[in-house]
Amino acid sequence: MVSDLAKGDWEDLRAEGLAPTLEDFDRLNQLALRLEDGAETTPANHPRIGWAGDVPFHEPTACALMWLQDYASHVKCDAETRQMFFYFACAHATDPSVFNGLEAPKDIEKAVKKWLRSLPCTEREMARACHYAAWGFDDAVPAISERRMEYLLRTGRSAAMENLVRLERVMAQAAASTGMSYIDLLSQTPSRLNAMVVAAQVEAGATVSRDTAKCQTDYSATLREIKMRLEKERAEKEERSDG
Repeated sequence: MVSDLAKGDWEDLRAEGLAPTLEDFDRLNQLALRLEDGAETTPANHPRIGWAGDVPFHEPTACALMWLQDYASHVKCDAETRQMFFYFACAHATDPSVFNGLEAPKDIEKAVKKWLRSLPCTEREMARACHYAAWGFDDAVPAISERRMEYLLRTGRSAAMENLVRLERVMAQAAASTGMSYIDLLSQTPSRLNAMVVAAQVEAGATVSRDTAKCQTDYSATLREIKMRLEKERAEKEERSDG
């Protein structure tokens, strides 16, 4: 599906004498479709599940994300081991009890190694399944807007910390909107938690625009980032030609 917004901006870049790539267009198109389609509007939508053979890997839930940030991220290990922590979190995302007490580095490594030995699938199959579960086919990464960058620098928060704060906020909103218990909320994905809040706000007659505004900001920041890169590439090419 092609967004008219992305198509128009891509053509405008070319009209300015710039040379956007197909990858640039794909990135803009995915972000534009998010803006045009909007976020989930009902908590009845099911989270994604990626399969590695007959082993399910779930879209990260609140408990999985909190465990990764609060405990797994503090284990001193190589990148490959850290990736296995992410696979483990996806595999057990819908069962908060699995993460109970799994806090010490040695306990985390022991549990993950034991789990890996029980799997009938390859690492490549796990990577593919978890990539789909976490990001789906829409994996375009938006650029960081100037306002967001200023906020992160001002508060001293990392992007991961900011995401955790946002997750805790939406959990509190979902609890107030739905009356669900904390344990039940932990097994929900951030998108479904947000959908529950949005659904409750719509039912109450409130105007919802935060998600749309974020999608617009993501798209605008990404378009600006691409344009600045292309202008720099053109300038460097002209400089080489003059030399």
